[in-house]
Amino acid sequence: MKNDVVAVEFDDEQGEDVSVGYEAIFRNTPVAICHLRNRTIKRCNRRYEELFGYEPGELDNQSVRVHYPSDESFSTIGRKYGHFFEREHTFKDERPFVRKDGTLIWCIVTGTLLDPRNLQLGSIWVVQDISEHKRIEDELKADVEKLEIVVQQRTVELSRHVASLEEEVATRQRAEEAANENREKYQKLFHMLPIGISITDPQGDILEANCQFAEMAGLRRASPESWRKLPLRFFLHDGTEIPRHRLPWQIRDFQKDSINNIEIGMRDEKARKLRWLSVSSSLIERKDRQFVVAAFTDITYRKRIEELERLRHAELTRLGRINSMAEMAAALAHQMGQPLVSAVNYLNGCMLRLERVEGVGEISESMGFALKYLEQAGEILRHVKEFVCKHKPDKEPENINEVIKDALSFLNFEVRRHDVSVDLRLLEDPPLVPLCKVEIQQVLFNLMKNGMEAMTGLPSEARKLVIGSEIVGEGGAMKVFVQDHGTGLEKRSAKRVFEPYFSTKPDGMGIGLTICRSIVESHGGQLSFSRIGRGGSRFQFTLPM
Repeated sequence: MKNDVVAVEFDDEQGEDVSVGYEAIFRNTPVAICHLRNRTIKRCNRRYEELFGYEPGELDNQSVRVHYPSDESFSTIGRKYGHFFEREHTFKDERPFVRKDGTLIWCIVTGTLLDPRNLQLGSIWVVQDISEHKRIEDELKADVEKLEIVVQQRTVELSRHVASLEEEVATRQRAEEAANENREKYQKLFHMLPIGISITDPQGDILEANCQFAEMAGLRRASPESWRKLPLRFFLHDGTEIPRHRLPWQIRDFQKDSINNIEIGMRDEKARKLRWLSVSSSLIERKDRQFVVAAFTDITYRKRIEELERLRHAELTRLGRINSMAEMAAALAHQMGQPLVSAVNYLNGCMLRLERVEGVGEISESMGFALKYLEQAGEILRHVKEFVCKHKPDKEPENINEVIKDALSFLNFEVRRHDVSVDLRLLEDPPLVPLCKVEIQQVLFNLMKNGMEAMTGLPSEARKLVIGSEIVGEGGAMKVFVQDHGTGLEKRSAKRVFEPYFSTKPDGMGIGLTICRSIVESHGGQLSFSRIGRGGSRFQFTLPM
């Protein structure tokens, strides 16, 4: 194989010729490349030697058998691609290779004949290390179906690109009959690479770019262009925009040697499509001229997988917090049960003694209310414990209007404290609804109290709480609603109102509405929220009859 240099000429407006050596591209490109003849490595670039752990020149004239884990795999692959080249010009496969130190790596190999009419010229092969991708696939077995679909799509896209490149190469071969063998070889290789490649001068003018780069940059064709004119915007991981003159591959401080695998975001200003790229570049010096070769690998899909993993981890963490809260609620219900029972017993004893004393009717009545509320608290704790243990609620046919009135009577103090007027719009003679009275009252407590607190700060005459019941739907579900005339919620907050741990109150825990929704859903109903005009909120839930 000859080591002469093939150059590509560009004509600018002043007639200046710019020559870029494809030999230099072969040596400096960050992709592993080799030239085979009869399965013998005639020549390879430094990246190829580094990939397999060999010293410079150590692989020259070596059989590719050194890369295979066994004689059987070497023979099988030889028969496979040998017959393939009888029908096609380009071969692509995914297989395990062995490095010099014996470690196994997975690679994608892409090969093409230099000249289908002259098989003695051999073939050019591009090798990409995909060991890390294999590891990710093993860890994400749950997403294997999605990955297979993506791989199929990528294969189809790659086939289209290869077909387009073959047509372009064929056109160039007809137009450049006088070009020598090396020019055709390196030019075809340059445009066959599955990664975006650009060659620029120090001022940032793109001298040449391959088709993959054009697709990434949103260009119709891979024509010379200035980075300043491309309709692109670049970002760091935190969303900070990178000015054009500060792009890593255009800063001279970074061009002393090379840059490797810098990750940046790129967005097309027209299509608004965001891509994540891994960028590597190397400086080429030709006499008194300098050129920068930059390689762009699309890592958008990998970033999406990483984001899905982050969200999955966050969701698991959130579920862990919920489980911890459930265990704490069960423990609290258990610990408070005994003191409440003792308080009820003492109050019952006091009531018996007061019955023997005259003139203490008001005290007896107050203690009766206290006893009633303690019994109610005990029922609530018992249902909390059952709710945490995922027991089905004990349902009894109940008059929903009476349930609403009883719940409201427990909040008389809150109604007076907030100076709220209550408007009851209850269905006349409603049918009985199967429900757990204590649990539904807890839902009503929460919704009513939230409504009263939402109207804090309004004039007294504007503090109006509307509570109603009605039958909806053909199936005959009972709907209960609680409507306030407060300041309402912002649209962003309204979308998150049922999320665990979300609260608009400074001292809120963000679990009240979540528990309410769980209670309603355990009854087979639904809890929903809507905004009322410019201000006010309406919570409503349904219960099947």
